[in-house]
Amino acid sequence: MLINFIGDIHGHANELKTLLAKLGYRKSPRGGWSFGEGTIVFLGDLIDRGPHQKQTVDIVRELCELGQATCLSGNHEFNAVGFVTERTDEPGKYVRSHTDNHIRQHQAFLDAFANDAHGYRETLAWFQTLPIWFDNSEARAVHACWNAVAQNDLASLLNDDHSPRSRTFYEQTGIYGSRAWEARETLLNGLEVKLPNDVFFRDYYGVKRYRIRLNWWQSQQTTFREAAVIDDSQRTTIPELPLPRKSPAYDGPLCFFGHYWMRGTPQINHPQAVCLDYSIALHDGILCAYQFRGETKAHQDHLVWVKKSVTANK
Repeated sequence: MLINFIGDIHGHANELKTLLAKLGYRKSPRGGWSFGEGTIVFLGDLIDRGPHQKQTVDIVRELCELGQATCLSGNHEFNAVGFVTERTDEPGKYVRSHTDNHIRQHQAFLDAFANDAHGYRETLAWFQTLPIWFDNSEARAVHACWNAVAQNDLASLLNDDHSPRSRTFYEQTGIYGSRAWEARETLLNGLEVKLPNDVFFRDYYGVKRYRIRLNWWQSQQTTFREAAVIDDSQRTTIPELPLPRKSPAYDGPLCFFGHYWMRGTPQINHPQAVCLDYSIALHDGILCAYQFRGETKAHQDHLVWVKKSVTANK
C-alpha cells in the first residue's frame, strides 16, 4: 500500500506538476494521465496566495474525479465557501467576514475566477464535498490538528467519509464561539491559546496576533514560547511564561497535516505526526509530500519535495 500525502499548494501549479511527476503522475499533451503507484491524499489549502489558482484546483479535482486522489478541506477552502455563506446568527454578514485583510488574503482566488462565474460556483460546490479528515486505521490526515473531541462534536454535520452533509455545516460552524465553531477551528486552523496580559506578536503579514497556535504533537511542553508553532526567528517575541494547561501530545497511527508554514529543509520532527507544509508561497518555499508505505513510524527518506521555481511563476 502506498499513499502519497501532499501538503499545502496555495495556487502553485507549476511546482505541483513537478512534484506529481516525481511521484509518477504525468499528464500528456493529449490530456490523459499516467499514474504513479498508490493513491494521493491532498491536505488542503489548494488556493489563495499563488499565481495559478484555477489550474491548481483543476489538477487536483481531475485526479480526485479519476479516483486517483482524495482532497481534504483546508481552512482556505472553508473560507472560500464561508466568504459567500451568510451567517444564520447575524443575517447580512458572512461566515468569512469581508474585512480588508480577509479580502486581501482571498483576492488571488477571486481574481482567477473574475471572468468565470460558472466555474467559480462549480469550484465552491466542489469545495463543499471535501472531507474534513482522512483515516484508514493505518494512517490519518487532517489539515491542521488531529483532535478526537472536535471530530465527535462535528459528527452530526458530516457524512461517513467526514465530508459536510450540507451547507448547514458552514452555517453551524460559522457561529462564532459555538461548540461547532470551536471544533472546526481546531481541525482546520489548529489549537490556539490566548497569550497573557494582552501580549501579541506580528505574523508574516504584520498582523497582530494575541493567540498562539499550540504544538499539539510534541510532549512535555510547559511554556508559551516552547509550545508555540512559530518560525524560530519570532520565537523570542513569545513570553517565557507557563501554559495555563498541560500541552497535549499525539500518540496514534501516523498522522499527516499541513497548515503551519514550516521553513527550511523538510524533516521528520515527530515519529508519528508529520507536517508537510513548507511555505510554498514564500520566496524560498518548498512543496512537500510523504510516501506512506504502511510503516508505524515516519522515515526521513519517504519525504519528497520540490523547491519553488521563481522564474516559472512569473
